Amino acid sequence: MEGKRAESDRRRAAPRFIDRATVVAAALEVFSQLGFHGASTRQIAKAAGTSLSNLYNYFGSKSEILAFVLEETARTLADSLEAAVATAGKGPLGRLEAAVRAYVDFIVAQPRASVVGITEFRYLEGEGRAEVVTQRDRTEAVFRDAISDGADAGDCEVRNLGSAVRGVVTLCNSMSTWYRPDGELSPVELADLQVDLVFGLVRAAQRPGSVG
Repeated sequence: MEGKRAESDRRRAAPRFIDRATVVAAALEVFSQLGFHGASTRQIAKAAGTSLSNLYNYFGSKSEILAFVLEETARTLADSLEAAVATAGKGPLGRLEAAVRAYVDFIVAQPRASVVGITEFRYLEGEGRAEVVTQRDRTEAVFRDAISDGADAGDCEVRNLGSAVRGVVTLCNSMSTWYRPDGELSPVELADLQVDLVFGLVRAAQRPGSVG
């Protein structure tokens, strides 16, 4: 009888099998709270509700988990910006505004992913780092194209295109470090604020709300 009870207890306590998305969500939770060096694969497994051995069915190391999470984050962001700009029309300032609003939407929807993407990137090396950089370059290209076209059309004024693009990207990135879901401003108000700041940075000829 005791043997059967022990076997039943083991079955109930056995770690459940999980999908990759669950592991990623758990990793984001742990990385956002403890950072890469403070986190352990055991803590990630616990947050995912699985065993350490099962976690290794998905990823070979903590570094591999971080690389996947950051690439997934950067790819999703780039996809969002490109989609927003594609529906914004041809006007450079309209495209710039759409890109900024899409960036804000991403941060609001995925605050943990946004924070981890900014703070833990420095720990990536090799191929994993290169893949994340490739996706980040896509995001930068969205802003670069809009600002460059705006400068050529006389819709904005920048002394140096590279500096202007870096400034805009940095401004958008920084929201990840101060955004709080329980803050006073709504997502729409946050987006309005960010667009206004970006338009000021590139000295846009028109202010937000007046762009056709």
